[in-house]
Amino acid sequence: MTYKVIIVDLDDTVLDFKAGEVKGLATVFKAFQTAAVDYEAWVTAYSKINHRIWREIEAGAATQPLLNERFSKTFAEFGQVIDGAKAESVYRQVLDANDAVVAGADTLLSQLNQAGYHLVVGTNGKTATQYSRLALTGFDRYFKQVVISQEIGHAKPSTGFFDHIFKLYPDNTKSDFLMIGDTLGSDIQGANQAGIDSIWIDNDKQLGLVQAHQATYRVQSLSEILQILT
Repeated sequence: MTYKVIIVDLDDTVLDFKAGEVKGLATVFKAFQTAAVDYEAWVTAYSKINHRIWREIEAGAATQPLLNERFSKTFAEFGQVIDGAKAESVYRQVLDANDAVVAGADTLLSQLNQAGYHLVVGTNGKTATQYSRLALTGFDRYFKQVVISQEIGHAKPSTGFFDHIFKLYPDNTKSDFLMIGDTLGSDIQGANQAGIDSIWIDNDKQLGLVQAHQATYRVQSLSEILQILT
């Protein structure tokens, strides 16, 4: 299959979101806790609440009101009341300054760009955060277009998100597009619903498991993507 436009997810696909998340959570915990709480238990509670919130966002709910609740709901699990919006702002400042990248990402983007592919950022998340991280890492130089869920009002896996990208390339057919991402429930499900091929980066090394959303290709490293496309 010959592709022309490659849609690339950001978080934990080419940008190391987890590195910023670890720093951000530690910063919020230290700044807002008002009584002794086990940090690991707090992170576990946050992860569950954050997962539910992002499922709602991906289903079409407004992003910012939900994000402003995730830390207040987490601390509430431990009997503490905090300003959720203020905590979210502190967390966001740390994320915006996160310049960590996934190993091999620069090589992947550089070689795909040199090979003549049109690279498009296709990411869920906050507009300011994603633009900031693209600039800090220098990855912005590789992309022809940047599509962010908050900016366009649609989040993966909605067809509206992918339709927005298709409209940027009116002379191309769906067979020209490929989605690369690490999340089955947004990247791969979204690609399937949009009718385009996909590469799933299985960061959890679950190649032997049956998945609800089957990707066209399944890899465990960015170097494998280069083998497929170049």
